Amino acid sequence: MMKIQTLVISALTCLTLTACSTTSSNHNAPIVLEQHKNITVQPETQHNIARLIKQKDNCLIEFTGNFETGKATEYWFFQGGQLISAHSNLDADVENKQTVFDIQDSVKQANFNALKNHFKAKNLQQCEHF
Repeated sequence: MMKIQTLVISALTCLTLTACSTTSSNHNAPIVLEQHKNITVQPETQHNIARLIKQKDNCLIEFTGNFETGKATEYWFFQGGQLISAHSNLDADVENKQTVFDIQDSVKQANFNALKNHFKAKNLQQCEHF
């Protein structure tokens, strides 16, 4: 009986170790390259956070700012230095809505560039090639 129990425990241990060593990591998972809290932006926000995220096919700057009535999160997708799409989600006491930005608009381009300037050049370079 002891030999069978030892054999079963050994077999389960081997299976567990094999499962752990052959589990592949997801190389397509988003990676946060850099993050900043309470950056200076217009309009002013409380307790904001900006994150530079590398994804499989592009990079993303995710900016969340808190206001007295709720919060807004902006998503700025880009490849290399080129903005490819952007939108915001407003979660406020008065309304919840999503707004798609016109990426050709000079004000939106300026906002994107202002956000990019908060991140280190070496991290932004990781967004040059996919």
